[in-house]
Amino acid sequence: MHRSLLIVGGSYAACEVASQARASGYDEDIIIVSEELELPYHRPPLSKTYLKSPSEPVMLLKTAAFYSSNNIELELGTKVVSIDPGANKALLSSGVQIAFDTLALTVGARARRLSCAGADAENVCYLRSIADARLLSAAVANAEKIVVIGGGFIGLEVASALIQQQKQVVVIEAENRVLARAVSPEISEFLSSVHLGHGLKLLTSRAVRSLVGENHVVRTILLDDGTSIDADIVIVGIGSVPNLELAQLLGLHTKDGIVVNSQSRTSRTNVFAAGDCTRFSSPFNPNGTRIESVQNATDQARVAGAVIAGKGKAYEALPWFWSDQYDLKLQIAGVAVGATERIVRSATSGTSVFHFRDDACVCVESVNRPREHISARLLLAREVIMKRHLQDVDFDIPALLKERELETGGGRMLASITRS
Repeated sequence: MHRSLLIVGGSYAACEVASQARASGYDEDIIIVSEELELPYHRPPLSKTYLKSPSEPVMLLKTAAFYSSNNIELELGTKVVSIDPGANKALLSSGVQIAFDTLALTVGARARRLSCAGADAENVCYLRSIADARLLSAAVANAEKIVVIGGGFIGLEVASALIQQQKQVVVIEAENRVLARAVSPEISEFLSSVHLGHGLKLLTSRAVRSLVGENHVVRTILLDDGTSIDADIVIVGIGSVPNLELAQLLGLHTKDGIVVNSQSRTSRTNVFAAGDCTRFSSPFNPNGTRIESVQNATDQARVAGAVIAGKGKAYEALPWFWSDQYDLKLQIAGVAVGATERIVRSATSGTSVFHFRDDACVCVESVNRPREHISARLLLAREVIMKRHLQDVDFDIPALLKERELETGGGRMLASITRS
């Protein structure tokens, strides 16, 4: 049976490509093929609330009724095993062959695997899907000593959730600070101090040499400095690898991701891509990179869906991120890559770091300062904010926003972003 639009993948980007295409007037057949058994669901709770309350139901992005009412067909628990680019046909793991006119790759990324000796043990866990979260929740229930390898977002969020369950948690990070590739040294130091205050043991500038145990169960982690750490389970969070296999079968241009333009188009005219699997440049990301965030997957996919439906849209959204650890909310607006200067502003309620490139603010990191984050998201998205503008208000970015709104007589944008 002919399918005009085939979407491969089952998360935010897949859901948004389909829904935006329909909303933009695309009235041809749409089919989503996902390896997961569940309808597309929210993933951030997997490393946060789900580990604290494993009985919580999966939070769906859209109900089953949405897909049926919009005539979007779902093939769940099914994998696209090959694609014939000449015939525009995809072969599924079920043996079914699907023809398409337009293809959208929303295939995401997979957890980077640990490669040292003993890494294939049964009690070495990863967290990327609801299936991973279920396995991890069951393993954690009977564990006391937990070692987390990787001090990135996943590692720290999991650690904070487990510390609050009275577990003994050690985090091992190869870099000299946590979140070294994601945030400023000041934010790293702030978060580290909070984790240490909650009883976390943090080892930085350490590499894992091997995992030692018996009967495929790890009992000890050996580090490169000779340190050994006992563990009941090991949780690995050392980054991700984009799923490029189908893109490579199609001969698409890839570079740590599927390279797309501002309309989410790949190097083949009828193939689009969106989400964690893509590499792109934008006004806020001029040198190009792969961005893993709910915001990026959602906004980029909406552009793809609109373009597939014939609308001339471009992706120019400001990237933003968040992370919940204990009672802290880290929020980032913009991209700090290429920044040459940063200025820190702290208060009893939290802290913020302003990043500048050529005296223009390109990123604001905030901890427990939601008004600052909201103001930064709004201002950075619509105009260039120079350092002197922030100096004029003593780096009170909500005050600068209010000043700008009074100048333009606007307030609706602030209300809109506050609700998001």
